[in-house]
Amino acid sequence: MATLAPLGVLDLSFVTQTLLGMLGNYMNTAAPVPMAIIPSGSMPDAVRHESGTQLTFSLFHVAEDKFQRNSPLLNSRAQTLPFQPMALDLYYLLTAFSQKNWQEEQQAMTLAMQFFYQTPIITMAVTLPGIPSAVNEEFTLTMEIETSDEMARLWQAITFPFRLSVVYKVSVVLLTPLATPTLAPLVKRLQFAADPTLFPYSQSGQVIGAVWTASFASPLSSVASPQPVNIDYSPAVVPYGQRFFLYGAYLNLPTSSNVFLLMPDGVTEYNVSGWMTTEVDPVNPHFQTSSRITLDLPASLGALPVDAPPPGIYQLLAGSPSPGTNRTNAVPFSVAAWINTSAVPLPNPPILLPDATGTYTLKGEGFVLGQTEILLDTIALSNNQIPPLLDGQFAVVPTQQATFRPPTGIPTGRYTVRVRVNGVESPPSWWINV
Repeated sequence: MATLAPLGVLDLSFVTQTLLGMLGNYMNTAAPVPMAIIPSGSMPDAVRHESGTQLTFSLFHVAEDKFQRNSPLLNSRAQTLPFQPMALDLYYLLTAFSQKNWQEEQQAMTLAMQFFYQTPIITMAVTLPGIPSAVNEEFTLTMEIETSDEMARLWQAITFPFRLSVVYKVSVVLLTPLATPTLAPLVKRLQFAADPTLFPYSQSGQVIGAVWTASFASPLSSVASPQPVNIDYSPAVVPYGQRFFLYGAYLNLPTSSNVFLLMPDGVTEYNVSGWMTTEVDPVNPHFQTSSRITLDLPASLGALPVDAPPPGIYQLLAGSPSPGTNRTNAVPFSVAAWINTSAVPLPNPPILLPDATGTYTLKGEGFVLGQTEILLDTIALSNNQIPPLLDGQFAVVPTQQATFRPPTGIPTGRYTVRVRVNGVESPPSWWINV
C-alpha cells in the first residue's frame, strides 16, 4: 500500500457522514423545536417510499476548485501529481418530503437551513491509514444561489417532481495525496571555485594557501539528534595542537623540502619543518607530496621552533634548508587560542555552565595577558586582573585559563562565547545560557 500524506480525506463519504451526523444531532436535540428526523445522504427518489417526513442532504456534483488546484500547502511549493492533493468543491442538494404534511416539510427545511447558516465552518478529525494521529480538516459550507431553471433541470435529472430544495457548497475539500518522496540529505559541505584555471607554477616550488578544518557541535546538538559542524578556514586559522595543510606545487623538491614561518615583521623566519608530520590516513601515507605538506601546530605556546608562537597573523613558505637560499612565495597563516571543550564531547551541545558563584571558566592554550578579548555575541567584556571579578568582566590566567562573568541586564537567551587574542578570533567553541 502506498504511503499517504498526513492531510485531506481518504474518501468523500467522510465529509457527508460528518455533516449528516451534525445535522441530525441538531434537529433531534439542539433545535429550538426538535424533530425526530434522521437526515439521509441518499438522493431524494431513494427515500420517497419511506413513511413520515424525509430530509435528504445528497451529494450530487463535484468540481475541482479553480483557485486551489495548484496552491502550495504546508509552507512548501506545489507538488507534482500524484503528490499534490486534489482540491474539490462539493455540491449538496437539501430537500424535505412528506406525503401529506406540508408543514413538517417546511419545518424540517427551516431547521436544516438554520443549522447550516449558524455553522459556516466545519472542522472534522480524519483518521488515515498509516498516520498515527488524526488529521484536523476544516472547510466552509455556504448556500449557493441557483435560478429556478437550474433547479428545474436538476429535478428533471432526478425524475421526480420538483420539491422545496436548496443547494449548498462545501469547500475546499482535499483528497489525500500520496506522501511526497523523501528529500535528498542536506548539503554538508560545499566548495566553490571562481574562474578555475591552471597556474604556471614555479618549477622550484610554490605555495597557494594553508587550510584547516574546524569541527564543533551546534548548540542545538544532542545525542539523539547530533548536529556536527565542519568549517574550512582558508587562509588557515589554526588553534594550538591542531593539524593543518599547506597546499601548492612542486613541494617535494630539494628547493622546497622545508617549511618556514615568517614573523609579522616580514623579515624574521623560523624553520618549522619539525611541524611536518606523517599522515595517519593510509590513503595518504606521506606527509609531503608534490602538492601538499601536512603539519601539526605544537600544542603549547613557547619558544620557536619547538613550540608555537603567540596567537597572531603570520606567513608560511617553503624552501631549501640553508639560510639565504631558495624560498617560495609566502601565504597568510594565523595562530588562534585553543579552547578546550573536552568536558562536553560531541555530539553533546557545547553549553558552558557556571560555578556556584556565577563565574564561567575557559580552559585551553594561548590566553595572553593584555592581548585577550572575550565577547558574548557582540557584547565585549572588560578585563579585570584584580579580584574580585565583577559582572561584565573577565580575567586571564596565562596561558591556559580565563574566567568571566556576564553583564547584568542583558536579555535572556543563548550567547556565543567569542575569544580573540592579538586580533585573531578562535573558532566556535562554547555557548552559554543567560
